[in-house]
Amino acid sequence: MDIQWFPKTNQGIVSVYETNITLNKSASDYFKDAFSTLIGYDKSTNMLLIKALNKEEALLPKYSVNDLHPISIKPSYGRINGKGIIQNLSKYYPLDFSKKSLYKFNCDWDASQKILKVYLEREVL
Repeated sequence: MDIQWFPKTNQGIVSVYETNITLNKSASDYFKDAFSTLIGYDKSTNMLLIKALNKEEALLPKYSVNDLHPISIKPSYGRINGKGIIQNLSKYYPLDFSKKSLYKFNCDWDASQKILKVYLEREVL
């Protein structure tokens, strides 16, 4: 026998649906202690950014209630709900849910800033 064994992949994947953002286990592990998130878009790098906030950070006066997005962490994934988030993202990245039910992207964790960088140029097909 000539067997090639496959290792586990630790690549973070973010799936964007019409009503939510779902993080696979590798990506959601960074948010297991997060109280809330900030979500933004960096035009210069064409990246969706998801910042983890602990409770102390989330309650700082520099963030309004409208800036914060709750994240729910399950054993095998994480989810941020909100159709408004997806509508805002659609202003910068073309999302057509009549043609595709979801979009998947590679991502990396920036530990120094506690930000998940979602590479919109690296769609997983």
